[in-house]
Amino acid sequence: MKRLFIPLSCGFWLCLFSLSAYSQSQPVSSDKTTSPTISSTAKEVVLDMVFRDKKGKPIRDIRPEEIRITEDGVDQKLTSFHLQEGTHNQTPSASPSSADSAPPALDPLREIRLVTLVFENLDVDGKRYFRQAVKDVLDMSPEQNLYFSVLTVDHKLQCIQPFTADHAALLKSLEKSSMWSYIQLSNQSAEIKSELKQSLSGGPPQLTSSSTGGPSQGQMQSAVAFKMAQMQYDMLQEADSSDREYAARTTIDALTALVRAQSELPGRKVVLYFNPWLNISETVKEQYRSLISIANRANVSFYTVDPKGLVTWSQNSAGRDTLSGALGQIRDQQMNGGVGEVSIEQAQAAENAEGALRSNPLLWLRDLAQQTGGVAIAETNDYRAPLRVAMDEVRTYYEATYVPHIAVYDGKFRNISVRVDRPDVVVHTRSGYFALPPLKGGQQLYAYEMPLLNALSTATPSTDIAFHAAAERFNDHGPKIEYMVTLEAPLSAVSFTPQPDHKSAAVDTALLAVLKDSNGEIVAKFSKEFAVQVALDKVDAYKAGNLVQTFHTELSPGKYTLEAAMMDRNANKIGVQKNAMTVPEPSNKLSMSDVVLVRRTDALKDTQILDAFYFPGGKVVPTLSDTLKGGPGNVLPFYFSVYPDRATKDPVKLTMSFYKEGQYLGAAEAPLPDAQQDGRIPYIANLPADKFSPGAYEIKIGITQGRSKVEGDVAFQVE
Repeated sequence: MKRLFIPLSCGFWLCLFSLSAYSQSQPVSSDKTTSPTISSTAKEVVLDMVFRDKKGKPIRDIRPEEIRITEDGVDQKLTSFHLQEGTHNQTPSASPSSADSAPPALDPLREIRLVTLVFENLDVDGKRYFRQAVKDVLDMSPEQNLYFSVLTVDHKLQCIQPFTADHAALLKSLEKSSMWSYIQLSNQSAEIKSELKQSLSGGPPQLTSSSTGGPSQGQMQSAVAFKMAQMQYDMLQEADSSDREYAARTTIDALTALVRAQSELPGRKVVLYFNPWLNISETVKEQYRSLISIANRANVSFYTVDPKGLVTWSQNSAGRDTLSGALGQIRDQQMNGGVGEVSIEQAQAAENAEGALRSNPLLWLRDLAQQTGGVAIAETNDYRAPLRVAMDEVRTYYEATYVPHIAVYDGKFRNISVRVDRPDVVVHTRSGYFALPPLKGGQQLYAYEMPLLNALSTATPSTDIAFHAAAERFNDHGPKIEYMVTLEAPLSAVSFTPQPDHKSAAVDTALLAVLKDSNGEIVAKFSKEFAVQVALDKVDAYKAGNLVQTFHTELSPGKYTLEAAMMDRNANKIGVQKNAMTVPEPSNKLSMSDVVLVRRTDALKDTQILDAFYFPGGKVVPTLSDTLKGGPGNVLPFYFSVYPDRATKDPVKLTMSFYKEGQYLGAAEAPLPDAQQDGRIPYIANLPADKFSPGAYEIKIGITQGRSKVEGDVAFQVE
C-alpha cells in the first residue's frame, strides 16, 4: 500500500495518509409513509406428487376427480392435473366435470430435469462414497434432458460443476476436486461464476420465427442455456453475500441460496444432499422453516443421504441421555404437584427435552426430505436401490396446480394435505409454505420479514431500538445509479438470552430495509437475520461492538424513501428509521461517490469484488456514527471512489481542505493513480488521530480533471 506524507499550509501535519487504488468489476444487480404497495393476487401453487401402493410400487393411473387438496383444511380447486413422464407429458383420462387435465403449452424448460448433487461434512471415506454414488446415478440416467451439477457447502456454497448433461465432464470435475482445499474450491467456484457472468453479458438471445413458423431448435437451446446460466449466477451471487462468520447459518444460507435460484425455472428440481451430520439448532429453526417454504414454492425436493450407512452404534446416544434426564426432571415436578421450589434443571426440562430430540442428525435428514416431497436414504449399505427410486421420481411424477384461497397474507405456515379417493395409496408431496405476498419485480417475501414490514406501516414508527440507516451513492456512470445501503446498530441495544447449556447466550435479531419510489411502491428490499450463540465470557465484548450490514442496489433517477426496521425477537422490540433521498441522473463526466467513514477494513482470502465496498483482498466496513475516537495509536479513516471522465486523458487530482469548528486549518493536494479497468478509483485515507484535538471537523474534498471539478465532504466529531 502506497503511503503519502503531506505537509499542510498552516503547519498542521498529516503524517500518516494512506492512498489505495483497487480494481472492481461491476456486479449484476437487481416520499410516502403509508403501508407498502404490494400485489395481493395469489400466486398459483405448483404441487408435484408421487403415488405408491403399500408395497412401494408407483401408481400412474390417478384421475383428477380422485384428488382432494386442502390448505389448512380448506379445499382447493385444481386448475390442472397431469402426469409428467420422461420427456413427454401424458394426460390421464378425466370426466368432463373434473379439473382441466390438459398439459400446459410446450415449454422447453419444463422438459428439463435438474438434479443438484450437494455434499457437506464428508471425510475421506464419505467423499469416496459420494463419488461412487454420483457414478451410479449417472449410470442410471442416460436421458439427455437430465442435467446435473455438483456443489459443496464449505464455509459457503461452492460450485464444482455447473449444470451439464455431459457425464464425462462432470466426473472429470469431481475427480479433480476430490482432494481440494477450501481455497482451491473457492477459486474454482469464483472462476465458474466469472464464466457464467461472461455468458450473460450479451443479454438473453432473441427468439425469431424460422421457416417452421416458430423459433429454431438452436434458438430454443440458447434460450434455455441463458436461463440456466442466469439461475446459477444468481445462486452463487447470493451465496457470496451470506454471512461466512456465522457457522450456525452456513448450511441454511447455502441451501436457501440454491433453492431460491432454482425457483426461476419451471418443472421439478431435485437436490441429492449428502451430509452425515446435519443438525438444526434452536437458533436457526425459523430459518430452517423458511428454507422448507422456499423449496416447496420453488418445486425443489430434497433427497437426503447419510453416507455413514448402517452403523453399529446409536446415532442418538447423547440425545437419549439428555432426554432421559429431562424426563426425570419433568416427573419430579409432576410428583410435587407443580408446587414448591423449582430447580434450574426442572425449569429448563422442556427445553432440554426439545434439544435432545434435535440432536439426532437422522431426524433432520428425514425431516428435510419428508417436508419437501423427497425421501431420506439412511441406515442402509445398499444405497443404489433407493437412489434408483429417487431418479425414477425425477423422471415421472404428477403435477397439480391451483390458486390458493388467501384472503390475508399473514405470514403463517399453510399446511398442505393431499388425499386420494382410493384405498392403500401413499402420497409423497410437500408439507406447505408460508403465506407471503408477492412484491414488485418478483421479489420474494419471507416470514420473518412480515412483522418488520408491518412496523414500517404503522402511523407512529416504533423507537424501541436505536439504530442508523443510510443509502450512500457510488457509481453513476451506468444506466442506473449504484447505491450501498447500510444498517448499523450497537449490540448493547439487543438482548443476549442465556441458553440451557449455561455456557452461551443467544442473539436473535432481524433487519429489513426497503426503498420506495414516489408512488410508495417497494422497488428494492433487503433483509438479514442474525441468530447467533455467544459464549458467556464473551458477551460483554460482543456488546461493546456494532452490528453492521450492507446491501448493494442500483436505482433509476427520482425521489425515494429509505425505510428500515430492526427487531430484537428475544425482547420483542422493534425500531424504525425513515429517510428521504433523491437519485440524480446518470453521467459519463467526472464524478465521485459519497464519502463514507470507515469502522474497519477486513482482509479476505479471495479477490472477488461483490460491491462498492470490496477491493482485491479486502472489504471496507462502514460506520454511520459521526463520532470517532482520537488520541495516539488511533486513526480517522474514510473512503470514497472517483469515476474519471474516460473521454479525456487529463490526470485526476485530489485536494482536501480541513476545518475545525468552521475555522480553516489547511489543505493538502495529491495526484490520484490511473483508473482501474472498470473505471473506478477506490480511495482509503487514514488520518492520524493524535493530530486532531477533540472537536467538530469537516473535510472538503475536491477532485479535478482538466477543467472539470467535483466536490464532496465528510463531517465528524473527535472525542
